[in-house]
Amino acid sequence: MVIWISGPYGVGKSTLAEYMQGKMKDALIFDAEAVGNAVRDNYPDHPYGFIFEDYELWGDFCYKLIKDIHENFHKNVIVPMTLLRQNSYRIIENLRKDGIDTHLVVLEADHQTVHDRILNRGEKEGCWCMENIDLSREGTAALPGIHVATDDKSVVELYEWICNKIGILDEQRIQDSNL
Repeated sequence: MVIWISGPYGVGKSTLAEYMQGKMKDALIFDAEAVGNAVRDNYPDHPYGFIFEDYELWGDFCYKLIKDIHENFHKNVIVPMTLLRQNSYRIIENLRKDGIDTHLVVLEADHQTVHDRILNRGEKEGCWCMENIDLSREGTAALPGIHVATDDKSVVELYEWICNKIGILDEQRIQDSNL
């Protein structure tokens, strides 16, 4: 299974992904940002800007790496990465066409919640993420997928909600229910 977690910069994607990884059997976190940095930083002068999705090779490489990890290493793959562009949904579609159970979960929160979460993770006013809150909220809101408001939810509540929504149970949750 692949679970791609999108949402505005600072909404809590990585926090949720780390929690999910600890709860799900054979799960790993795929670092799409590392792939993006490798692609973007090898072009002279960042010709397509700073958003990874604007580099077609980023999407191609993410798709191929995720597929390879899933098929050859039999891992559930969790991808905490903001998608802003509709054409990036092709990564999800291609994984599904390959028969891989793939879900796009879009975390949502109001501007102030995202702002406060960015500050809480140690970034400063005026940082790139802070300057692009509205861009990322608008871009992710337009994506198809499972949307969930996170403003008043804990990571545990989000995990439970997502598990119920996509119909997955993991060994830990089954063990907990047998106590």
